[in-house]
Amino acid sequence: MVSVLGPLFRTAGHVVRTQHGVTASAGQRRGDVEIRNYLWDQAGSRSLAFDLSIAHDRFGSSSPPQQNGCLSHPQDLDAPLRIAAQRKIAAYQQQYADNNISFLPAIVSTSTRMHGEFLRLLFLQAHRETTAHFIATGLPSQQNRSDNAFRFKRAAFYMGLKSKVGLVAAKASALRINLNIHGRSGASKS
Repeated sequence: MVSVLGPLFRTAGHVVRTQHGVTASAGQRRGDVEIRNYLWDQAGSRSLAFDLSIAHDRFGSSSPPQQNGCLSHPQDLDAPLRIAAQRKIAAYQQQYADNNISFLPAIVSTSTRMHGEFLRLLFLQAHRETTAHFIATGLPSQQNRSDNAFRFKRAAFYMGLKSKVGLVAAKASALRINLNIHGRSGASKS
């Protein structure tokens, strides 16, 4: 997934580092992607690091097979995403804050549901791509234009980003599937 996310965030001219190029946190841990000077506020610019994770929202058992593919949290579909995000935040956030780098958990599930914070990041990127698009084409990029061109273009960029990330997440999830075609637990002997 990292090999696809890096180029997605370079489209608006950002400097993106992946894996070994990511700045280490105070505890010498590294996120998967770092976008240099991505966030701005009164104090200046901050880099954003995020770490990817795939959360399993289903569990299964070959004995009894009726349990195969059951939801792990049927009453709260976002629970696996939230739990995985809390784990990432506990592991990284404070350590990166010591380096003046913001941290964001980038969590998707095996059914390609995406954590809300990751979706917000994709929306922010879509907004920046839309602004860059309007500047490059010489059109005014006011967000409150009466023809809604900015909103529609931003929606198109956002859906494109979500689709690309969703496709990569589906491929990554497919690589994690371990099918038991023999119908018995444990490793089969040949």
